[in-house]
Amino acid sequence: MNIILRSFINRLESLPDKPSMDELKKSILEMDGRQLPIDEYISFSDKDYERNIVHVSSKCEVTVLCFKKGQITPIHDHDGSTGITIMREGIMTEELFNKLPTVMIAPTFTRRFHTRELSYINITTIHRVSNAHNEDLVTMNIYFPPLTLMNIYNLENTHAEKWTADYTHLKDS
Repeated sequence: MNIILRSFINRLESLPDKPSMDELKKSILEMDGRQLPIDEYISFSDKDYERNIVHVSSKCEVTVLCFKKGQITPIHDHDGSTGITIMREGIMTEELFNKLPTVMIAPTFTRRFHTRELSYINITTIHRVSNAHNEDLVTMNIYFPPLTLMNIYNLENTHAEKWTADYTHLKDS
């Protein structure tokens, strides 16, 4: 791992267990997280978007997501994790959803983020992320605590599936 990236991760690890968005944003801007050397973590799949773990600890996770044109995440929440997504390349389309009293979800609005912009994830965020553009999309995602569980939603019923992270194959970072 590049020394600059390692230094950034050490800075994240020095933050409180549940940093405020302001603390997290300040760390990213001070370390110029929008320009960190992450090339070794950029890889794409023809089938689905790629989720490439850079670092995970009991406190935080840093992950690089790579999307080819048309690739999309399921509708999901972050089950208690908060964080920031840094747009590294391309344009990210994010559809946001709200839970209705019936426990169904409904779309609320769509927004787009461009290279070097930041998107914030709070504990109530339910969203779907996609690359609806011709160029590749690369994001760097920082989660506090690590994203170990997500609820996967659908628009047809109230059933939510559970997604659980598998960190067993990772090398020490």
